[in-house]
Amino acid sequence: MTALQSLQRALALASIVAAASPLSAQNPDSSVACDSVLHRAYVDSVAVTARAYLVRRDAQLLLPRVRELLLEPILEHFTAPTPLRLPVFGPGPARLRMLHPESLGDSLTIRAPIVYGVYDFTVRSSGAVVAIQATVPSMVPGFDERVLDAIRGLARDSATAILARTMDGRDSVQFELRVTTGPDDARFRVPAATVFTASFPRVRLVDAKPADANPLAAYPEEERDDGGDGEVLLRVVVDERGAPVISTLEVLHATSPAFALSAARTLARYHFAPAHVGACGVPQVMELPFWFSLRP
Repeated sequence: MTALQSLQRALALASIVAAASPLSAQNPDSSVACDSVLHRAYVDSVAVTARAYLVRRDAQLLLPRVRELLLEPILEHFTAPTPLRLPVFGPGPARLRMLHPESLGDSLTIRAPIVYGVYDFTVRSSGAVVAIQATVPSMVPGFDERVLDAIRGLARDSATAILARTMDGRDSVQFELRVTTGPDDARFRVPAATVFTASFPRVRLVDAKPADANPLAAYPEEERDDGGDGEVLLRVVVDERGAPVISTLEVLHATSPAFALSAARTLARYHFAPAHVGACGVPQVMELPFWFSLRP
């Protein structure tokens, strides 16, 4: 099993752990009032471009022409929901340098919403497109369904037949499509395609922060023979009640899959003071570092 496969398995196990902690239901009577509070909190707007990145899941090189042939029909089939509701706000509050937070205190900041989703699909040598799923949901109402429908449209396009001729005898190739309005991700040095451009409102809010009584991550037993220090950086959406949405969990950095699994299991038991505008909580992306050491 490769390190990547081990890490994917670790995240799958973490999702099972988190399933034992159901989220409380939102009070529907508060939604209208909070919409008004958010509207009054608008400061200005910012121009954004949603970009699509397409890579192979096995980390093999994807020829530029093949990438274009696959992305073009996906973008042609895609239409964004109207109106485009933007429930998740951009990352906060930690400013990280070498995985060490500079500040985790309360901060009244100006944030813009973010659209970010990761979608997997497999193209078979027959040209069929299967195993289409949102592996990191955007939490934007209707958005993931539109992206998945656009990927399904590949089966009606000649691009998959052209791709089949480049598979070198493989039965199938797995792909990952990332759609984001956030900053460029240094992990993916591939050309991006524009999905849409828009103006997103910026809102003055208090960033989310971890509660004081959250558990510490356990040093994994399988790493004790080596005994080295471990570092993990996780990204997750914290919902308006302060609970991590484990389906949005991503590992940005990990010393090993075992450290990543321990951090993910611990995060599933975390609670947060949610990002909020007045008394109204809002979902926010957070990047959270974990450290492991056997040293006193």
